[in-house]
Amino acid sequence: MTGGGNIPVTRPATGMEEAQLIADVLASGWITGGPRVAAFERAVAEYTGTRFAIATSSCTTALHVALHALGIGPGDEVVVPSLSFIATANAVLHAGARPVFADIELDTYNVSAETIAAVLTPRTRAIMPVHQIGLPVDLDPIVSLAERHGLIVLEDAACALGTAYKGRLIGGHTRCACFSFHPRKVITTGEGGMITTNDETLARRVRTLVNHGASMTELEKHAAQKPLLVEYPVVGFNYRMSDLQGACGLAQMQKLPELLARRRLLAQRYRRALQHIEEIVLPAEPAYATPTYQSFMIRLRHADAAGRMRFLEELKRSGIGATPGVMAIHRQPCYQSLYPHAVLPRTECAADTTVILPLYPAMTEAEQDRVVRAVEQALIGVRASWRAAG
Repeated sequence: MTGGGNIPVTRPATGMEEAQLIADVLASGWITGGPRVAAFERAVAEYTGTRFAIATSSCTTALHVALHALGIGPGDEVVVPSLSFIATANAVLHAGARPVFADIELDTYNVSAETIAAVLTPRTRAIMPVHQIGLPVDLDPIVSLAERHGLIVLEDAACALGTAYKGRLIGGHTRCACFSFHPRKVITTGEGGMITTNDETLARRVRTLVNHGASMTELEKHAAQKPLLVEYPVVGFNYRMSDLQGACGLAQMQKLPELLARRRLLAQRYRRALQHIEEIVLPAEPAYATPTYQSFMIRLRHADAAGRMRFLEELKRSGIGATPGVMAIHRQPCYQSLYPHAVLPRTECAADTTVILPLYPAMTEAEQDRVVRAVEQALIGVRASWRAAG
């Protein structure tokens, strides 16, 4: 191993600001969802330019409750990419519907109107594109396709807070978008999610559903001038965010512009350093896209799945915490029996040959240079075996 210690694939950008706001919550005695969550929701809504933002316990629960609130359920099909974290498809199953996997475009790792159109059936009710690793989907053709077929579009925007599509931030382009605040995302609350929408009826229904189906929030109840009796007109879920998480999110939102700028700067440094290497396909930057670079994912042009793993092993020996790229959900054990005949060649190519390199705001240029040197050295070690296999 080279000197300098291990370089992780990511590191949350938290510090004293988060600690102080969380300490203030603990001192206040209001720890469950309350004023800090409400303030965090307002901050996200204002940032994304949407009318409403509703906090949840995770992006997975955000996706589930959004599908439920939109009336998606048993007998319905929802088109999703297989190239995504498994929660994308799980949320559809949790809603009682069936995920239908569309292939991707290999340059963007995202679904397109063409790949979605190929899997539509009379049972399709919704399309749920994923802005993979913070690169926005080309939304306009997908929305047009949905309008022609009478379908709902909702976005899995787990990686996309701060992503812009045609100059406008993701959050209000479709019925709703669902964000993640997991530690690997651009900002974090430990766990946590958010639904943004411009649809007042949908926002009201989601807010009720995440709070057990209650007729009012605890904050509304305690702000009232007289005792109120809470009713439960619908059966809901316990998908609430705590004020501890809300406080962390508020501190993170203040840092968001700086965090995004640093990620984009580091991404451009990677581009300049790696662009001469023939074996590496760099991430796409379509004209319509302003990505977050939630991850910097490269594709190994001449590798297969085994070759990709040999490359990762070489990096690990150098102390570099790179990881395999995004999974193909349809090949996971819990989905294989449901989709034994799925034909998704570009998805499988990406799942077998992509690598996520370390990238996080606190990463120094010296650390990044060390990653680049390790990549170059790892390629020397595996290049001959790739070409022999090809």
